[in-house]
Amino acid sequence: MAGKTELVERIAFETGLPKAHAARAIEVMIDAMAEWLEAGERVAIPGLGSFYTSDRPAREVRNPRTGAAVKVSASRTVRFRPGKEIKGVVNAKR
Repeated sequence: MAGKTELVERIAFETGLPKAHAARAIEVMIDAMAEWLEAGERVAIPGLGSFYTSDRPAREVRNPRTGAAVKVSASRTVRFRPGKEIKGVVNAKR
């Protein structure tokens, strides 16, 4: 599985930036996206997809081990919808 370290190495290799600058760029991007999503804005990155928030209502679920009912409070979650470019790469015929 690729993670932040691999992404930093790839950006540094492709751009010639030092790894510290590539890592900082990723951190700034994540912070900015979190800020915009917190404000309820949609974040669209052409070629990748869009991130947006969605409200989940309060609900009652069952504990699969005990069968007891558990109340889950309402919450907000982040959702991602991939763009057609990335869908095309993932679904390309092999």
